[in-house]
Amino acid sequence: MTSSRIRIAADSVCDLPAELAASLGVSIIPTYVNIGGESIADDGVGLDRVRYYRDLPSLAEQPTTAAPSPGDAAAFYQRILDDGADHIVSIHVPERLSGVLNAMRLGAESVAKDKITLVDSLQLTFGFGLQVLAAAELAQEGAALAAILQRIEDVRKHCKVYAIIDTMEYLRRSGRVTTLVASVGGLLRIKPIIRVDGGEIESIGRLRTWSRAEQRLRELTRAEAPLERLAVLHIANYTGAERFLESIQDIAPSDTLVIETTPTLGTHIGPGSIGVATLNRNWRL
Repeated sequence: MTSSRIRIAADSVCDLPAELAASLGVSIIPTYVNIGGESIADDGVGLDRVRYYRDLPSLAEQPTTAAPSPGDAAAFYQRILDDGADHIVSIHVPERLSGVLNAMRLGAESVAKDKITLVDSLQLTFGFGLQVLAAAELAQEGAALAAILQRIEDVRKHCKVYAIIDTMEYLRRSGRVTTLVASVGGLLRIKPIIRVDGGEIESIGRLRTWSRAEQRLRELTRAEAPLERLAVLHIANYTGAERFLESIQDIAPSDTLVIETTPTLGTHIGPGSIGVATLNRNWRL
């Protein structure tokens, strides 16, 4: 079977820009943000990111996030198959951190399990998106299913995601990633540097000032050069992301993206943070 009829699918945590998803034929199923009893699809349309992040610090109740339901997943897959796909490669947020993959698995089982291959990205935001992007590019070339799955694995091994968390307050409120919260403890005004690897989020540095944290993030990014792909990530901090990109312009690919992280993830991290998703040029070797 060749991939001329293989379609790539993912959930919205991948942060693949809508125009890229459309051009590559990637189908995106939204996750959800629950605010004051209302569940809103995090699809870039129903939830205004600028307004949401502006209001988040003043909300009386911490929003929660949710996976699509198995019924949503089943309908999502059926639409793709009805559109002519012979097979679907469906890539998702780490199972250790979210219920999305399990919901998609249940949806797949109720539709056509043999026509859907589920993949745990073991990454977040565009570290996950890089895998989706690479798989979709290969699918458009007519590669076989095995080659697409190998491409995903190769990219996963060589992509890195690092970020500065501006405040631990949102992680404390959400109750997510408790090991990370515990590792930082009650330290005030500390700017943790985190790494996402193997489906886990870990602290790899605790800096006392933003400038020192940003310098460390630059060092980590430069250590991944030469870069084939780079995305600078932010949560309600476009100016900071642009400034950071300018500081590493000498190693940044011409098609570097600046991406505001989806509220499904940003709810747990909070406004002000910046980060990077990198793919080393040697990943094809």
